[in-house]
Amino acid sequence: MKGKPKLKELMEATQLSRATIDRALNDRPGVHPRTRIAVEAALKQLSTATPAASSAIDRGTYDFRLLVQAGDAFTEELTRCAAQLETEFAGADARLSVINCVGISDDEVALRVDATAGEADGIGVICTNTSVITAALRRFVATGKPVVTLITDVDPDSRNTYIGVNNRAAGQAAAFLIGRHLQAHESPDVAVVVATFSYTCHEDREIGFRSLLRQRFPKVNSVEVIKGADSGSATYEATKRFLDEHGKLDGIYNVAGGNEGLARALNEHNLTGRTVYVTHEINRITEPLLLSDAIDYLLTQDLRLLLRTAVEHLTAACEGRNVPSQAILPIQTFSRYSL
Repeated sequence: MKGKPKLKELMEATQLSRATIDRALNDRPGVHPRTRIAVEAALKQLSTATPAASSAIDRGTYDFRLLVQAGDAFTEELTRCAAQLETEFAGADARLSVINCVGISDDEVALRVDATAGEADGIGVICTNTSVITAALRRFVATGKPVVTLITDVDPDSRNTYIGVNNRAAGQAAAFLIGRHLQAHESPDVAVVVATFSYTCHEDREIGFRSLLRQRFPKVNSVEVIKGADSGSATYEATKRFLDEHGKLDGIYNVAGGNEGLARALNEHNLTGRTVYVTHEINRITEPLLLSDAIDYLLTQDLRLLLRTAVEHLTAACEGRNVPSQAILPIQTFSRYSL
């Protein structure tokens, strides 16, 4: 008898990825029964094989980086999730380090991408789709190392895989929720809050929102796009200016961050609980706002699944296996009663 087989030995025997084998060994959801049987069979065979028959090349640990150019609350939540998965990733011979890019310019993000090219085996990015960043990502891809985008996409020739929800569908989901609430109103007014359309996810969510309102709820008026710059203070000032001028607001959809500022502006105009409020992601800002009825619905995705999928695709690309151009994750919808 020999010792417990290494993960790399199981990979060679089954031709499965590290992440898939890890999920099967730890009885996590999302693994096909045939896959579990294959892993168990390989585990049994390798446990009784001679050392020569089960030898594998030790490639060491893959060093992946995740550059996050997003709001601070979301970045904190993503960093927390990555820390919780550290041991799991180590078991799959991978390491994922989150690089906080909150508040820095596109030029600075591009510089960090270039600096990472000589250090990491692959990167994930959450960033704006601007020419300076996509040029840096193309340079990174040209080195032969993989790039995956999470949450929001860039030009397809600047990355290997996009991982996240269908953002147009997410905007449609927000429009459906708000439209259903307001369909009995005579002529309700709704507004959309964005940070910048340089984030393709913001643009796609807003497009999906408007298109479904036109199709399903033509009586609902989309009256304003409020630029919130992904910060609480900027969102507060922009929303306050709009409410001072317009007054009436029956629904609001925030595709970005800055929810503390948006909630504060609504509260000061006595609109909390009266304006249907839909936004994205669960974090230290949105969770208490949802539980206090300031926010009605949160649209989100499983961040742990997002990170696991990113590491799985980066690993597959590093090992020369085919990866899809996109991995679409389920959209999750929460109210205070389902969080």
